[in-house]
Amino acid sequence: MQSREIPKYLISRRYISVIIVFIVAFSALFMMVYKPFSLAVWFSTSDTLRFSITMLFYVAAIVILIISRSAMYALQDRIVMNINRYVSWLMCENVAISLLYTIITTTLFPEPGLTFAMVGTRALFCVTMILAIPNSLVLFYAAYRAKCEEVEASAYQLQKLREECSRLELMTKHEKELREEAATQAAANERSPRMINLYDNNNTLRLTISLDSLYYLESEDNYIKVHYKHNDKIATYMLRCRTKSVEEALRDTVMKRCHRSYIVNISKIRFIHEEHRLHFIALDDDSIRRIPLSKSYYESIHSSLNTMKSWHEKMKTITDGDRGE
Repeated sequence: MQSREIPKYLISRRYISVIIVFIVAFSALFMMVYKPFSLAVWFSTSDTLRFSITMLFYVAAIVILIISRSAMYALQDRIVMNINRYVSWLMCENVAISLLYTIITTTLFPEPGLTFAMVGTRALFCVTMILAIPNSLVLFYAAYRAKCEEVEASAYQLQKLREECSRLELMTKHEKELREEAATQAAANERSPRMINLYDNNNTLRLTISLDSLYYLESEDNYIKVHYKHNDKIATYMLRCRTKSVEEALRDTVMKRCHRSYIVNISKIRFIHEEHRLHFIALDDDSIRRIPLSKSYYESIHSSLNTMKSWHEKMKTITDGDRGE
């Protein structure tokens, strides 16, 4: 359990910002209600000198947290942040802040009978108490979010399997032959599988999804956000993998790169518009925000759209001819 990798939400930019703001607010409230360093309290809002030192200490503690979490974010690709390392990292933050407080207390506000070890021990205990609550709350929330996305993705796959089983049960032999013939023809023309498998960096299968439901992929740090339709709503699944790997797996499908951070399903494109010399893609679901289209991918997307349009027109002509006969 201790060697299991922690949820990546905890070291994403968003959660680092949230936890620091949360810690600032919580610690300020905590110190107003409880005197945290009761062996040698020098915090004050009435004395100018002590108030200035109090503010400097408070700011320095926040800077320590910012530097620590930024380093954690920067090193996430070099080290696997498991539970043991994460807790040890947090304890190092506590020790650094406690050491800063102890040095200020014993240097500027010495009191008879108080040793460096006594002040430091008490400070470490209280700093750990102050930081443990917001860290734990964010940890539980991140785990909850990750579990919700896994359950949602599992529900989607289960629903697709049930629908497929129902269709197979209702098929006659003739319908099955027609379906296989149509699937073979579509594969020969589009070379695009109806279902695709998405793997993480460890080559573990994480999601099997229908191309008809897939709208676009969004690259964010070391993750890919998979946006797909489930129960008539756009859902999102976080997949830890490289964009290049996913693009390679989707090479012969309707999923095309339109921006360094986006891969879009061209069959879902409603129109492309220009605004202030920038191009944007509007998909056929109004709940999805517009997606940027880079100049370097503009011609490629237009070519793919034209190819798809020509193929559909050709298939329509063949179908209409068959009906005429």
